[in-house]
Amino acid sequence: MTMRITSTLIFTICINVFAFGAAFLPNKYVINEPIHSSLTLFASPSKRNDVESIATISLNRQWLIARFGCTEERLDQMLPHSQYDIIEGSDLKDRADWLQQRLDLSESQMKKLIQQYPVILAKKPETNVEPKLKYLQSRLNLTDAKLQSVVTNFPALLGYSIDNNMEPKLEYLQSRLNLTDA
Repeated sequence: MTMRITSTLIFTICINVFAFGAAFLPNKYVINEPIHSSLTLFASPSKRNDVESIATISLNRQWLIARFGCTEERLDQMLPHSQYDIIEGSDLKDRADWLQQRLDLSESQMKKLIQQYPVILAKKPETNVEPKLKYLQSRLNLTDAKLQSVVTNFPALLGYSIDNNMEPKLEYLQSRLNLTDA
């Protein structure tokens, strides 16, 4: 028997599976990958002692604190031990502006999103974030408003791999719940 479920219920199930799914999935669906795989707000190890790199990191952190109300503790927690290059301040601002415009976020929604998941600004919009937004919107048949809700309520979702995390879990749910494509 095939059944259809409302998009709100599917959304709720998906968010819970993405957040807590590994505990409920058979081992073949468990993906062990870091969420923050493209973190770039800090300097690479070879650049950590470079005065210019340290200054850029400091300015980026100050900007995140001033613009979005992030705390030092939260930044330390979300941005530990990076092994990648630095994002220039203008790129960081451009990424924030792009994300806010793409999701049509108010200033308060944007602050909430960045306070929860500042790592999102380390991801390149055109090659990392936009493909995930398009995938989620098409795969879950989300309106722009629903997509905005998904991302603001669970921004770490944009840190997951489509191929190694989202798609296997959605396929498992679809087969397990005997759902048809929307």
